[in-house]
Amino acid sequence: MRAESRSTSLAILFLCILLSSVIPISSAGLTDSTTGGKLFLACDDLENCTLSSTAATGEQMISQDVVTTPGQSKKVTLEFEMEPRQTELALLPDILDEMIIDLRLREDLTGWTRPELDVSLILGNTVTDWNFPAQNIPSQTANEPYRMEDEALNLQNERLLWAEQNVRLRLTFTIDRPSTWELHLWGDSLLELTIPWSQNIEEANSDEPSSDSNPIKDEFETVHYGALVENDRDCWEFDVEEHELLKVIIIWQPVPIEIEQSHGLPDLIAPNGRLSGQPEIIFEEDDEETRISYRWRALPVGQYNLCFGGKVGAFQSYSWAGLLGFEGMGPIDPDGFESESYFPAGSAIIDDSVTPINLERTSSPILVISILSFLGFGFGALRLTTSATVRFGLFTPGVILLLFGGIISPIWALADEVQLEDEISFDEMVDMRLQQLWDVSYPGVPQQTLVEHTGSTWGMLDGETFKLRLNVEQAYPLPDGRYQLLIPELQSFRIDQAIFSQVAEGGAQTSDQGMLEQQTVKFILLAGRSLLLDLLLLEALMVVDEEPSSSIFHLEVDMVETSSTGAVSVPAWGTRPSFISQGEWTKLQYALFPERISVTLCDCELDLLDVRFTESQGFDLADIPDATLIRNASELMDKSVLIAVLGFVLCLVATRIEYVRYMSAIELAQTMLKQSKWNR
Repeated sequence: MRAESRSTSLAILFLCILLSSVIPISSAGLTDSTTGGKLFLACDDLENCTLSSTAATGEQMISQDVVTTPGQSKKVTLEFEMEPRQTELALLPDILDEMIIDLRLREDLTGWTRPELDVSLILGNTVTDWNFPAQNIPSQTANEPYRMEDEALNLQNERLLWAEQNVRLRLTFTIDRPSTWELHLWGDSLLELTIPWSQNIEEANSDEPSSDSNPIKDEFETVHYGALVENDRDCWEFDVEEHELLKVIIIWQPVPIEIEQSHGLPDLIAPNGRLSGQPEIIFEEDDEETRISYRWRALPVGQYNLCFGGKVGAFQSYSWAGLLGFEGMGPIDPDGFESESYFPAGSAIIDDSVTPINLERTSSPILVISILSFLGFGFGALRLTTSATVRFGLFTPGVILLLFGGIISPIWALADEVQLEDEISFDEMVDMRLQQLWDVSYPGVPQQTLVEHTGSTWGMLDGETFKLRLNVEQAYPLPDGRYQLLIPELQSFRIDQAIFSQVAEGGAQTSDQGMLEQQTVKFILLAGRSLLLDLLLLEALMVVDEEPSSSIFHLEVDMVETSSTGAVSVPAWGTRPSFISQGEWTKLQYALFPERISVTLCDCELDLLDVRFTESQGFDLADIPDATLIRNASELMDKSVLIAVLGFVLCLVATRIEYVRYMSAIELAQTMLKQSKWNR
């Protein structure tokens, strides 16, 4: 009866944990959410201006008459500070969506002109400056607002805006003649920033004031909420009853990778004041959360303390719950892991129901025959002929056709199938990508660097060139006349084997209890997700316009920076091939990105990795960009075999004609010789 009751309570508790993981993060950014990310310029007077989330506040317009001369210009500076001040931790965007400054300069005699305007946007510790040149010739357009759209922000790798940090807009313009300037407000002057993520630290940090000396007393088998703010330390105190298995499940809410906590092993302090032994650990990560399960066996009954520790410059909210049970009752177990984790090949193939075209490398029998024929005919050509028509009308064209169609063109094709300089194979691409992720996962690597490299496509950064050589065995005809290539390496590619090979090659260290270092765990989770997305995108883009003639393909593209996709905590596809437009790339991202990605690591007796995803249902042929730069290795000319055969026939005909002429000449000579004897 007790086991049945405990089983029911465990199920209810685990359901609570799952529900808690989908509770949305409290979101508040630089502006009121109802304004769509807009900050309006507002002033009560010249000395009292603010950035407000309300359009109609303060004066509708402020102005000033300025009496000056060209030799004594006057500089006017207006500062707008955001009110109320920042109360949340926010991730700043890379782009300013829009800025409109409705500043007008009216001169009494000549009409409207446009002063030089310097704009400075101050976000925390960063400053972005813009300059608008003066327009001194009066015109009808001189009273139009200063306007900017999609302008890059100079964030200097400081994308985080913490609570109480400054947000200010500074306008400076110069007037060198008598005039009246006007700044129109009430929604006419504004700036717009789309904040991708924000959270109220004070609300999330509901566990305070907790510490080692002041733990929160609570029930073990319930859901607890809290947050780690920088190097904070959160502790709970609870009683542990009789059990066989004790499990602690921690769910970390997604945050930008720049401020993610380290997710280190919590301290479970036993009644005797010592740390409990090393638990079995299972890591699960997807777009919505990171879930870590710790499992201890047969701990003593009594009062325990559980403590989490953070690191400087990091923040992340979490929920955790405890479970007491008996063997076999846990919802997640190492036995549930598969021994192998394969890439789900074919997920981005448009239609694999049609009969594929089998591809092979260029064969060279025609080359050998052509070389022997060329040598044979060349030897015969050393003999002079009395017929210029045969030599230049048949034999010479035949030799040229045989040379180009049977020798030069096949050699060209064979050379084009060789791996070119700076070109990499599929295996080398995987190794380079994993090595890159391994390098940026080391402690001390700047978080912006980690974000930049993790979110890059195929590991290629802005300005780099991606050169890849592929040996493709089959191609699927598509309804629009194009062909989608099937990469054979993906059909049996083991993600877990590749990642653990990199861990072994990188010399990963283990703790005293044989468990992987936390930094290695971070790499494994990042690599599992990044590799899955890289290969999925590569499979989707393997489309060519014409039917392939060889199994060897070359991809050479310049990569440029673009907007990434996925969760803010783990961005993806942040660079794109330059031949794909931003609009086509965004369309492809939206259609191809999986509905859910799950990466699970069991740091137990055997290191096991499970990578799986729910593919997007909206990806189809229309989402693949029209232009591609995948080049098929080919011969110098089309129909080279027919050309070589034609050349061979011409040479053979010319040789036959020459042979007949030669034999006829011999017969004629013999006849003439006989006739000369009789005449004697």
